[in-house]
Amino acid sequence: MAQQERVDWWAASASRPRVVAQRRSAEADVQASEERVGGAVYRSVQDSEAFREIRRGYRSFVFPACAGFLAWYLLFVTAQAFMPDLLGRRIAGPLNVAWALGLGQFASTFLLTWLYARNARTKRDRAALELRWDTQDQLR
Repeated sequence: MAQQERVDWWAASASRPRVVAQRRSAEADVQASEERVGGAVYRSVQDSEAFREIRRGYRSFVFPACAGFLAWYLLFVTAQAFMPDLLGRRIAGPLNVAWALGLGQFASTFLLTWLYARNARTKRDRAALELRWDTQDQLR
């Protein structure tokens, strides 16, 4: 019968955390140096005029669109609370003003989504993609 090697499990487990700690320390050093290099690149991109222009284009569409949609929604809710007689008026058959405004909320949501996608595709996506590729080239 082959003789089994005796393993001192206590000694083996006591030395293992040091090896793992050293490996983690080395990985942390590599990651920290990569973050310093990458962080500098991303900060320079964030400070660039191209990035500012992309963000300006985004804000110039999103803020007015959100404000307009929120105002339209609050008008609808306020009208329901304070003008129930007006909203109860019949427009055609069983369709009244409340139903028309409620369906208008759905229609305006889809319209706003389509406008946002078109705005992004035509005005920001190409510039953002070019900026992304430039950034990736700087990180290599």
